[in-house]
Order: sequence, then C-alpha cells, then structure tokens
Amino acid sequence: TCVLDILCHIPRCAFSRKQNSAIHWAMLALGVPDLPSDCTMDDIDKEMQWMCGIRSIQFEGKLGHVYYANDLPAIIAQEMSNLSVQSHLKFLPEDCGPWLSEANQAEHWLKEMDPDLLTPAHQVAGQEFFTLEPMVLQNGNVCMPSRWFVRNKKVFAKAWPMRVVDIEDYGHGWAVQTSSEIEISDSDLLLSYQQFRESHLSLGLMDPSLIVAEEESSKEFVIWEKTEPGKGNRWRSKSNGKRVLAFPIWLYCDDTSGNVSKKWNKHNSFLFTAAGLPRHLANKESNIHFLSTSNTAPPLEILDGIGEQILQAQETGVWAWDSHLNDMVLLIPSVLALCGDNPMQSEFACHIGFRGRLFCRICLVSGKVDNEDNPSSTADDGNESDASLNSNSGRKSKKRNIESMKDMITRIGDFMKRGKPRNCEETCTELRSQFIEGARVGGATQYKRMKTESGVKDTYQDEFVAKIQAIAMKKGITKAQKEHAITQLKRTFPCHLTSPPDPVFFVGLDPHQDTPVEILHVILLGVVQYYWRDTVACTKKDHDLLIGRLSSFNTWGLGISPLPGKTLVNYAGSLTGRDFRAIAQAAPFVLHGLLTDDQLKVWKALSALVTLVW
Repeated sequence: TCVLDILCHIPRCAFSRKQNSAIHWAMLALGVPDLPSDCTMDDIDKEMQWMCGIRSIQFEGKLGHVYYANDLPAIIAQEMSNLSVQSHLKFLPEDCGPWLSEANQAEHWLKEMDPDLLTPAHQVAGQEFFTLEPMVLQNGNVCMPSRWFVRNKKVFAKAWPMRVVDIEDYGHGWAVQTSSEIEISDSDLLLSYQQFRESHLSLGLMDPSLIVAEEESSKEFVIWEKTEPGKGNRWRSKSNGKRVLAFPIWLYCDDTSGNVSKKWNKHNSFLFTAAGLPRHLANKESNIHFLSTSNTAPPLEILDGIGEQILQAQETGVWAWDSHLNDMVLLIPSVLALCGDNPMQSEFACHIGFRGRLFCRICLVSGKVDNEDNPSSTADDGNESDASLNSNSGRKSKKRNIESMKDMITRIGDFMKRGKPRNCEETCTELRSQFIEGARVGGATQYKRMKTESGVKDTYQDEFVAKIQAIAMKKGITKAQKEHAITQLKRTFPCHLTSPPDPVFFVGLDPHQDTPVEILHVILLGVVQYYWRDTVACTKKDHDLLIGRLSSFNTWGLGISPLPGKTLVNYAGSLTGRDFRAIAQAAPFVLHGLLTDDQLKVWKALSALVTLVW
C-alpha cells in the first residue's frame, strides 16, 4: 500500500487509472501478496489529501467572476517542513557591499522593506531581541533595533539611539531618535526588552515602556506610534516564545494558453517561489508553486483574493514546523516583487501601457504622440488595444505630422534621460481623481483625458467606471435620475475601490518599483530579435555565406549544441529566446565583413550586454 501510494503521488508525475491498473496487474503477476484494491487506494488518497493536501479556496471576485486559489499559507508551511527546501532558505537580508547575486543581498530587502514584515527577532545568549523594542548595549547605551541583517556571516542591527527627554507636550520619558541610524553587532547586545524592564531600577535607567516621542530631527518630536510601548513588538506576544521568521516570495503572473493545441485559450495564472532560495534553486520546477488560474477573471481580480490571504497571514502569522530546528516557528509572508512580462507589469502598476505617451511604468518619461493638439482623440493614447485600433478599417486615418530631425533628436535625448520616478502615493491620488471624474454624469471624456495625460490606467477600476457610464449614457431619463441611480450603484462597489483603488496597493507593494524588468522579452525577444531580423533582411545576398558561418561556428565554449544556421536565417521571425541568446554570442563573429563597422559595434554591445545580464 505504501509503495503504491508513493507511486500515485510522485510530484508532477501523476498516474492515470489505467496506469495504476497496469501496475496492479504487474505486481499480481510477480506474485506480490495482499495487494490493495483500487477502492482501498482511493480511500487512502482521500485520507492523505485531507491530512496533507492543499485545499482550494473559492472566491467571488468584485467583478462578479468566481475563481479558486490554493491555500497560500498552507503551501508556505509545507515548504518549511521540507528539509530539502528549508536548509537553503535565507531569512535575513545580507550586506555584501558592491557584490550582488541573490535576492536577500539587494537593497530592497536590506533597506526598503517594511520592518514589520522582516524577521523581527534575533537570539543572543538565550534572550530574544525584537525590533522596535528598547535594548541595552554592553557600553550601557540604550537603543532600538529597526532591522537585522548579515554581514561577513555575522548578524548586525540597524538601530536608533534613545534618550530621556522632558517635553511639555509629551511628558517625561524615552525619545527614539529615528533621524540618526547606527549599526550594532550582536556581540554588543546585553539586555533584551524583557530583561531591561525587570532590571531598569538596578541599572539606574528609566522604565523602557515609557516611550513618549519620536525625535524626527533635532528638537522636532512627534507621538510614538510604531508600537504600543507597554507591549513591545506585536510578534513577541503572538509567537509565545517560538522563533519568528520572514518568508518573502516572488509572485508571478502571466497569461498562458489552456489548450494543448496552438489555438489560443487565454488563462491568467498566478504562481510563486520562495525569495529566500538561491537563484539556482528558485527556478526549479519543484520550488514553483501554483496558486490560481482563470480564463474569465482578470489578473487584478484574482490578485484581490490572493491579497486577502497574504494580508490575513501578515496579521496573524503562519505556524509551521521547522524541519531544521525541529520546532514550531511563526512565519511572516510578504511579496518581495511582482514578476511578469511588460504588459502584465503595466497592468499591475496601473499603467497605460507602451502605446501611451507616458509609456514607462517606472518614471514619467514622455514619448511622441499623434494628435497631441486634440486630447479627446483616442488614437495612440493607450486606451484602446492594438487589435481594436487596427480593426477600424472603415475609419479614415488622419494624416500624421512629419517629425523633423531636430524634434526626433530631442525626443530620443529625453528618452535616454532618467525621468521623474513614479510613486504609489501619486498614482493612488490620480486614480481617486479619475474615479471621481468617471463617476460623474458627463465625465467620460475628461476621465479618458486624465488617463492619457497621466499615463495612469487601472483596468480593475475601469470595470466599475464602465458600469457608471452605462447609466450616465442612458437616454430618456433626467440628470437627477441618473445621479440617483449612480449613487445606488456605488454603494454596491467594494469599500477599498478608491482607498487604495488597486489590489496591488492593497497588498502593500509599490508596483512602480517592485516590478523588476523581465529580461526575456525586453532583451532577447526585444532588441536582439528586432536587430537580428533587420540584419537578415540587410544581408539577403549573403544568406548562403551567413548560413555556412553559423553552422560551422564552434559552440564548445558556450556549452550549447551546434547552431542550425539554415533555421536561424530562413525562420528569423519564428525563433525563441534560446535561439536569440546563442545568436547574440555568435553574431559579432559570423557577421564580420557582412555589415558596416557601426552595425557590427551594435552587435558587440548587445553580445556584452547579454553576457552581463545572464
């Protein structure tokens, strides 16, 4: 029974009923006694699924779609109980100076993440030192750690000094000097918050629970609100003396086809991997976990349900068995970054897309837009898809203004400069303004203009605005009746529609900064693909020579198979990322003498770039 059950539950290698019957017959033929029946195996499967399986949770989306998502906290708990995974996980950020190779060495985890979502405690000499709690150092000074990190295999803390103040508006007590940050080694720690409270009288120090103010700058104080001073860090009471660890994840979404055939059947799918895993393990199939998929619900609606799980887990923590410590631990899940291709990340960032004038989701760089003198025009403003724009065959296209060389140089120069960064606060403010305008009778044109001018477009919010505008466009009723109907409709909308308007902000991310560049489509399937197509078109007379050079190119140093020269040239428009990765390395050699020196310099630059990126 055990062997059969293992065979039936090998990950990513499921056996069908017919295959199980064949295995059953083979064992009988070999004379294996007491074989369980199919019915017995089904009963065992149900029992094991109830004990160890991951349940799927049904959600009714705010847009009316029903979808399912796997239990995210349960998957995280299973990862911690798996020793082959837990032994490789990192729970603290690492300061490696100029070197960067893993996620926990990047500045986002080290400096930018909310301290409440980081590993809050560090054990020294049997004491639990929590962040956002006063502690005493070996030299007698008092400070408050804000985050822990590793440097040269030793644990350090970023901390704020503390001093006793007597201020008329705040009273007599401790002030936390958040304006000045210091670094402390764990060997300098003496007393944790609990021991400090018990022995502060013998030390001649004030009770550490009497925190009255936060000193933002010299002689500028505000009320201390980061914790309740009498209780300390909230994770201390929740953990009941157990270890508390951070568990950030990479959350990935893409639209994939649900069909085995080439016919496109769009499904929006969410997956995640543990961000604490090394890069060479994070992309292994066994470490990539499926969360949800739907061919009806849009990505932001699915993310709403996943975000509910994440927020609940951040509030209560996730209890899991630590296979390394052989003890229960409390995990704090968080999303380190949202991964996906450029269109998906633009949707996450409430960005209008590449067709808009403000085409970058990270900054406010501006491009050329046709009909700029007519803001009400929808052409090339990003409000319509490529397909809808190309389908207007009956509509007469307006004559485009010819761009002068000077204007083109200015536009390209502006593009190459770093624009003003976008931030989630400004985006949320813009989305609220858009919703107010879109919810007004007669506000449809201004709503569209605001999206064009700001480059901010929330597809999630658009669904609700469309319902409002459907009422606003009705004929045969008065304006007062329309406004009354819109007011009634708005009461049925989700409460967080405008504060914050997007589930991404609801999860607590800044999608303008937390959506890393997806190098496959940007580089290999982007500039390398376009330049290779142009190169093939420019060398039509020398195709036989180019095919011969590619086929005879020595790939031993690249660790790849010999290049199929005929395929790479004749089918240049149908190649994959793997093909372009090889082309980028071989092009500077096989194209020598076939292109001008300037064109060859571009290939050399691309070859160097691909090497550095990968």
